[in-house]
Amino acid sequence: MQGEVVQLPLAKLVEDFDLYPRHAVDTAHVQSLVFALESGATLPPIIADKRSKKITDGWHRARAYRRVLGPEAVVDVELGPYKNKAEMIVDAVARNATHGRPFDAIDRTRSVVMLRTIGCSDAQIGLALKVPEARVEKLMVKLASAPKSSGETIPGTNRIALKRSVIHLAGQTLTKSQAQTHAMLPGVSFLLIARQLYQGLLEKMVNLEDEKLVKQLAELRDLLVRSIAA
Repeated sequence: MQGEVVQLPLAKLVEDFDLYPRHAVDTAHVQSLVFALESGATLPPIIADKRSKKITDGWHRARAYRRVLGPEAVVDVELGPYKNKAEMIVDAVARNATHGRPFDAIDRTRSVVMLRTIGCSDAQIGLALKVPEARVEKLMVKLASAPKSSGETIPGTNRIALKRSVIHLAGQTLTKSQAQTHAMLPGVSFLLIARQLYQGLLEKMVNLEDEKLVKQLAELRDLLVRSIAA
């Protein structure tokens, strides 16, 4: 879908997380675009809905522009002639899946749920995500339920796409506190982290003069003992 490219103030563009296929805006990627702009690079136009001015592609670019040029800066925007919200979601997934910061596993699962919610078939979802149709169903097993008030649920649902570290909770219902904690958890398994920490301690590579770190490790030890004994 291609629209007219015009110049608009950044302040007129709207960020609507109900359309965003990623689970979070990557501040590191935004910073890399800031450096690119400061070096004189030209970024592709931001894509937005012609009527509502809601961004379907270019959240990172918009935020980088705001940092460098300010919210009143005028930038190139391609206005898409979307018929409805469903078309906006499909295009947002398709565009974000093919360029910019690559989708991670959470982004792909979030996208599948969003697309299924608006009635897309697995074949259509595979086409948008650029993955085999058989892969779509596999992405759906990484879900748990959570209160919508937690802020972690996928738009239009009460489900949350689980990170690898807590994939064992698939199919369960998380508390609001668990869902909020999920946002800060690592994307790798806790086993890998435990092995890294163990090896670092074994080889005397952990800074045990860092009082805050030592205190946190002691609290971790005590909690682990209590959890195993429970």
